[in-house]
Amino acid sequence: RIQILFEVMEFSPIADKTVLRNYGETGLRIKNFLKVEKARKWCCYEWFYSNIDKTIFLSDNDFVTCLKEMYPDIEPGTKLTRLQWSIIRRSFGKPRRCSSKFFEEERAMLQTKRNKLRYLQQGKARIENKDVYKDLPGQIPVPIRIGASVTAYVEGSLFIGEVTAIDSSTHCYRIRFDRPGLGTHTVSDINVMSNSEVEMLPKDSFFINRQMTVKPILENTPSNINSFISKHSLPSSSIGGYPVQFLRCVVKMNKILNLKRDMLNKIKEINSKIEFKTSFNEDIDGGSRLLYATTVLDLDKLNKTLQKTIKELQKHAKTYLGADTVIALKVKEECQESAESLVAEANQLVRLEHEKSTKFAVELTSLLIQIEKLYTEKNPSLMSVLNESIRNIRSTVHPSNLHSFQDNVEVPLAHIQARLKQVFLSND
Repeated sequence: RIQILFEVMEFSPIADKTVLRNYGETGLRIKNFLKVEKARKWCCYEWFYSNIDKTIFLSDNDFVTCLKEMYPDIEPGTKLTRLQWSIIRRSFGKPRRCSSKFFEEERAMLQTKRNKLRYLQQGKARIENKDVYKDLPGQIPVPIRIGASVTAYVEGSLFIGEVTAIDSSTHCYRIRFDRPGLGTHTVSDINVMSNSEVEMLPKDSFFINRQMTVKPILENTPSNINSFISKHSLPSSSIGGYPVQFLRCVVKMNKILNLKRDMLNKIKEINSKIEFKTSFNEDIDGGSRLLYATTVLDLDKLNKTLQKTIKELQKHAKTYLGADTVIALKVKEECQESAESLVAEANQLVRLEHEKSTKFAVELTSLLIQIEKLYTEKNPSLMSVLNESIRNIRSTVHPSNLHSFQDNVEVPLAHIQARLKQVFLSND
C-alpha cells in the first residue's frame, strides 16, 4: 500500500510542488511508523478482523439490541439530548464496572460465540438446540475454501497467502504465503481474513435435523418416476436443515403459481381482444369462445390442485416444526377466537360502525390475551408469535397514526417483553 501511495504521488497531476512534497513527507512518516512492531500490532488490533470475528464484533452489541427491544421508535441516527440518553441508560439498569473480572467474562463470552460459529460452520448444530445459538447474528460466514486468497496475522505482521488445507479439529488453516522465505504456516481461524467478499448464509440454513433418517431405495424402483413419487414417499432426508418432502411441496407450489400467473395473463389478453371487438360491434367467433372457456376450466382445475398443495404444505410445516412452536401457533389461534368473542359481546353495547375498526379491536384484544398466556404458560416460543402479531397490526395502521401506535402500543409492549424475559431468565 505504501508503494502504491508513492506511485500515485509520482504520477499525480497536482501542479503544486509544495502539496506534493507534503504528501511525500506524510508517506515517509507512515512508512517509518509501520516499521515499529508495536505500531503494526496496533494497526492489526484496530482494523484487522478475521471472518469469524467480523461477524461477532461488527454486529449489534448488547446496548443496541436492548435499545431496539425497549425503544423500537428510536431509529438509527436519531439525535437525542444528554438528558434523554441518561434516562435511556438508567432504564437498562446499573452498568458494570471495568474490572479484570469483567474482561475475563467478556473474553469467555467471545470464545463461546466463536465455538458456536465454528460448530455451525461444520454442520454439527442440531435444530432441536436452535435456542442455544440465538445470541449469534442472523448471517453466518461460510468457511474459507481451499485455494482462496487470504491475509493472515503471522509473526506480528500481516502477510498474503493461499489456503492449502483446512484442519477443522484445531480450527486452523494451512497457508502458503506469497512472500519469499516465509514458507507455509498453520494459522488459527481467528487470525485469517479472506481477501475476497465474504459469502454469508442465513443462520437457519446451517442447522440439521437429527430426527430425520435416510431410507435409501435401491431396488424395485419403477421406470416411471412420476408414478413412483405419487405412490411412495421420498427419503426423509434433509437439505439445508429442511426436509425433502417439505421442499418438494414448496417447489411444486412455486410451479403451480407460475403456471397460474401465465393463465391469468392469457385470460387478460383474451378479454382485451374481446373488448376490442365488442367496441366495434364485431361478432366474437367460436374459436375465441372455446379458447376462453377452456382456459377458465384449466384455471379452475389448477386452483383445486393449488388448494391441495397448500394443505399438504401446511401439514408438513406442522409436522416438522418444534413442539413449542406448534403449541405457540395453537395458542395464537385460541387467543384470536377469544378476542373475536369478546369484541362481539362488547360490540352489542358499543356499536363499531366500520369493519376495519372492529378488526383492529380484535387484533389488539388478541395481543393482550397473548401477553397473558405468555406470562402464565412461560413458553418462550410465544414471544416470537407476539412479535409477529405486533408487526402484522403495525402493517395495517395508517401512516398518519403510526407515531401514535408506537407510543401507545409498541413501546409499552417492549417494556413488558423485557420484563417477561427477565422473569424467564430468573426462573431458569
